[in-house]
Amino acid sequence: MSAFVANRVHKPSKQFLKFRQQLFHSSLSAIFSCLKPYMEEHYDIVRCGDGHYRRVIYGLGPYIADYPEQVLAACIVQGWCTL
Repeated sequence: MSAFVANRVHKPSKQFLKFRQQLFHSSLSAIFSCLKPYMEEHYDIVRCGDGHYRRVIYGLGPYIADYPEQVLAACIVQGWCTL
């Protein structure tokens, strides 16, 4: 059994919330690490549908998520009102 079991007992603790947040962001970082060089200064030369070769800098489109996942991705506090 692991030293830190994720269950309802640990859910409200700040340590577990921080762990979950870091796990989410480090996972996304690892998944998209191969794209990072092509999303910054470096470009990729790609043959397009019209037969011409073009320099391409890649980007990511919209990220669709429910509200709790948006809160996690944006690193904000859930349930606070700005008024």
